Amino acid sequence: MGNWTKVKWTEAGQITTLLEWDPAEAQNLASAPEAYFTDLRAQGRLDEAAMFLGQALPRYEVVAWAARALQDLKPAKASARPADKQALDAAQAWLKDPSEPRRRAAFEASNAAGESAPERLAALAVFFSGGSMAPDDCPPVPAPREAAGKFAAAAVILAATRTADRQAALVRALDVGAALAADARPSGSP
Repeated sequence: MGNWTKVKWTEAGQITTLLEWDPAEAQNLASAPEAYFTDLRAQGRLDEAAMFLGQALPRYEVVAWAARALQDLKPAKASARPADKQALDAAQAWLKDPSEPRRRAAFEASNAAGESAPERLAALAVFFSGGSMAPDDCPPVPAPREAAGKFAAAAVILAATRTADRQAALVRALDVGAALAADARPSGSP
């Protein structure tokens, strides 16, 4: 263990607190985040592992994870609406240039996307990754610390649901996220 160099948390309990998981139901909260994540996966608790990883990763990396998962887990039949594709494109544009105008553009794209589209959730992860949630002409309102991770993890879980084998797809996505946590290039990365 100890390969998660991108993760700044030292104990799993710090992350489960952000997720508001019941501490009475959790075990090994003092363990390293990587070990806790590994245990969740070993127990077959893949959705929880995704939510945990969504909080463990820094905000930029969590958006990168969601965007990569959406690219990797495209359904066999490309059924995404143009507005959904634009939301994912906006998230990817922000990854190339994480600027305030691109963050706001991701929010606009998320509003046009389908309500249950994982692409919408990825674009919302961008918007909630930093900056203010308020319009430009209003006093700043910071996003909740856990929001970007929750949107990103939900995008990954939902994208896996669109595939023929949800569990295998989620395992692949968790592998990519773990590689990002370790600051390693996931296989197939440019």
